Order: sequence, then C-alpha cells, then structure tokens
Amino acid sequence: MRWLFLSTMLPAWLFAQTYGELLSLLESSFRYQSAQALENASEALYQAAKGKNLPSLDATLSAIEWNDTPTMTLNMPPPFSNITAPVGTRRHLEGALVLTYPLFSGFAISATIDKAKLESEQASLKRFNLKRNLALQTTALYSAVIAETKAIVALKSSENAIEKAYLKAKGYYENGLLAQSELFAIEAKKYDIHAQLIDRQNLREQYLNQLGTLLNTKIVTLHDETSLEMHAPSENEALTFALEEREDMKVMQKSVDVAHKSIELAQSKYYPNVALVGAIKHQGDSLALNGDGYTNADKSYAGMSISWNLFNGMTTAKRLKRHVRRKCPPLLSSQRIKARFKQKFKTVFWSFIRLKPNCKVPKKNFVQAIPTPPFRKDVSTTNSLARTNSPVRLPHVPPSKPKSLRWRVSFLTKRLAYGFCAVGVFLKQKCFRIYNQHDIPQRMFGAKHLLDEKE
Repeated sequence: MRWLFLSTMLPAWLFAQTYGELLSLLESSFRYQSAQALENASEALYQAAKGKNLPSLDATLSAIEWNDTPTMTLNMPPPFSNITAPVGTRRHLEGALVLTYPLFSGFAISATIDKAKLESEQASLKRFNLKRNLALQTTALYSAVIAETKAIVALKSSENAIEKAYLKAKGYYENGLLAQSELFAIEAKKYDIHAQLIDRQNLREQYLNQLGTLLNTKIVTLHDETSLEMHAPSENEALTFALEEREDMKVMQKSVDVAHKSIELAQSKYYPNVALVGAIKHQGDSLALNGDGYTNADKSYAGMSISWNLFNGMTTAKRLKRHVRRKCPPLLSSQRIKARFKQKFKTVFWSFIRLKPNCKVPKKNFVQAIPTPPFRKDVSTTNSLARTNSPVRLPHVPPSKPKSLRWRVSFLTKRLAYGFCAVGVFLKQKCFRIYNQHDIPQRMFGAKHLLDEKE
C-alpha cells in the first residue's frame, strides 16, 4: 500500500511547480501582455514626438495645364497699342525639395515631447504596477492552494480515524453494547468529514484553475514552500519606501505632470511660430524641368517664415482654461490617496508584525488535535469515541458560490441521521419499559448471552 501511494504521488511531486516558477510566469499573463503592448505604443509615440525637433524635408511635384496660353499686353503708343505677347506655355510643371526647420514654436514642441515622455513612463509604471498586483494575486492563490492541500491531508487522516471508530462502534452495536442512535451519530460525523473533504478538494481545484487562468498556463500541482522566512523592515523605512517607490504612487505623480505639460502646450498658442525654409526648385513644360523657354528653370530659394495667430474666437483661452481645470482631479486624488495610505499603513504594518507569532498558535492547536487511532479498551460510549477519534477542526472557508447539490445531500443525510437517533432513543426506552413489565433483566450482555440463558 505504501509503494502504491508513493507511485501515485511521485509524478505529481516531480511536475509540481514552485513559487519561484510561478513568479517567472507572470509575463505570460494576458493582462501583462496587454500592458506591455500599451507601453510599446506609448514609447513609439514618444519617439515620434522627438522627431519634431529635427528639420523636415519634403519633395513636391506639381503639373498644371492652363486653359489659355499665358500672355501679356504691351501698352505702347499707336499704332502698336494693345499688342499681346506669350509669356509661358499652357503646360507648366514644378518640382522642389523643401527643407524646413522650426526655429521657435512657443515651446509647443518641447512641451509635446515632454508630455509624450511622461506618458511613456506612466505606461511603463502601469506595467510594473500590474506585475506587482499579479504577483500579489499569485501569492494569495498559491497560499490558498497549499492551505487547501494541507487541509485535505488532515481531513483524510480524520476520515481514516473516524472510519476505524465507526467499525469499532458497529462491532459494539452488533454485540448489544452500543445504542443505534450512538452508531448513527458516528456515521453522521463520518459523512460530515467526507463532505468537508469534497468541499476542500473543489476549492483547491477552483484555486488551481484561477491560478492557471491568471498565468495563462496549465497548473496541476504546486510544491510547498511555505517555510520561507519573512523579513520585516522598520515602520518609517517601509512607509518612506512605499510613498517614494511604489509604482501606483509614481503613476499618480506622472498624471499630475502630464496635466501640467498640457497647460504649457495650450499656452504655446499665444506665441508666434518661426521657421527657416530652403528649397531646391525647378520648373518647365516637361518632366525634365529644364524651363519653358520664357523664364528661368531654376527657382531655388532660402528664407524665413513667421506666423502669428492674432484672433481665433477665444479658442486658445478656453482650451487653456480646460487644461487648468483638468489638472485639479489628479492632484487632489494623489493627495487623498497618500493621506488615506498613511492612515491605513500603521494598522497593516502592525498586523504584519503580529502575523509571525500568531502562526505558532494554529500550529500548536493542530498538533494537539491530531487523532490517535489506537482506542482505549474502556471505550464504550459515543462521547468517548468522539473524544478519542475527534477529527481535526479546521477553519471553515465559506464558498463563493451557492451551496452545491452534494452539500445539500450531506446536510439532509445528517438531519436524517439525527432523526433516526431520536427514534432509536425513543424505541430503546419503550423496550426497557416492556422488559420491566415482564420481569426481563434490564442489563443485557448481547444476543449470544440471551440464547445461552434460554437454553
């Protein structure tokens, strides 16, 4: 039997995943991959915004065919007045390479680049914060699976103990040394332990499925590593680290910075735009761009352009006011979350400090609650059997879903068992009254002794 148990548990132990392996699978989660894609998109936008600091080079080619040949009128004294002369051809083509460099844009370009950089950093922080949350969820599910596994082992031990108690009580009952109601009580307890075992197994499978869905992988069993040591930093050190290094705190600060850069971008519309322009340009009446016989073919130029919006219907002022107001929500939210975090931090920290000493109490109670299968020879009642072979009392975990059909059946079975016990007690008292009326001895030593007396 021992070799059969080892042969069934050895494959599960060999393919069991450790806590470190689970943490290495965080990046395979769909949520993490989605956050990483958003980070890559934000990085691409940041690189695109940086390109605005560089000059732009444009190539243009235009082809026009006039309705009439371009002419000019010569105003000369008669008889040469109103004489027209052609100045070009009906077909006109122009090609140019235009180089433009933004010399000043009212700080719009720098604000755009800084805003895109902050958004990229914010997306990266969100990815790290998601990974931290995934690690916390993985740790919680891992601990739940290990706890359910240990509970299943304890319940199986209790089930074996109560089964032995039931067999011994059944022997007492068959020999007339135990009432039927007490036998039913032990049987009901056996069904109760079996129902708890099924619930624990179902919860363990649910936690494994949730963990597999979270990490996007198939998880069959886990390796127990709950003996890891916990190292608690000082209270001030932990609070300072949380406020300065936690990703969600940094994300809120980045939101405030992004809103501030949006204000600077809106203010840049009040300034003029200055740009340097240079072009290599040729024209002609064919794709050769070698002139049309009337004007020169090379029309290259270099210069400077200045544009300044003087009035646009108060659009710039309204946009600036909008961005100023949009800065208030992230700023107030950041201050509110920090204040709330400081209030709750002390309670959570001291709960963590008390966690390690409190872990010793359930362990001691668990050791004291382990059943002792060898029965005492003077055991003859249900209460003493229950004390000797009482199952390990485990904390009840309420299921997150409505009660299953198996649970309801076990509940009804226990109620029926209690009902049978009451009927058995009633019949036992009735039988004793009948025996007293016919002068039958009240103390019985079993069916075998009664037959001997009759013979």
